[in-house]
Amino acid sequence: MPLSIGEKFELIAIPVVVVSTAILIPQSGTTFEIGELITGGALLLLLQGFFRDLWLLRQSRRSPSSTPTRSARCMCVESTVGLTGVIAGIALVGFGLTRPIHLSVIALVFAIASILVVGFLLKDFVFEWSPWKIHREKDHSQVIFRWRK
Repeated sequence: MPLSIGEKFELIAIPVVVVSTAILIPQSGTTFEIGELITGGALLLLLQGFFRDLWLLRQSRRSPSSTPTRSARCMCVESTVGLTGVIAGIALVGFGLTRPIHLSVIALVFAIASILVVGFLLKDFVFEWSPWKIHREKDHSQVIFRWRK
């Protein structure tokens, strides 16, 4: 299956962001609390999905889809993982269950690259809770998400 223009752009943007990070962070590395690290990684994942959703919204307004929309009780896996990470990280900081972790430049760059690649790989998957399943939904921007039936 060929890649779309948005997917090609995202695959080019990932190394650009990673290299920019390597250039901009202090060469001595940096120290984070574990909760801050989890929250930051989850926010990066959500930010990546946000920009992808903006692109999909722009594309859908330019050329309306001929496929009918459907309603489902589901959520994007990428958003689910990101939201869970934000909540967990904030809870760790809020309850004081954190410990400082020093990350070298290489470790931080590897972490950011890993998060962005995982976000790219998860972009087409949807978690549906009625019935419980995870499945691939290539264009889930056409799905109307509902909490209840």
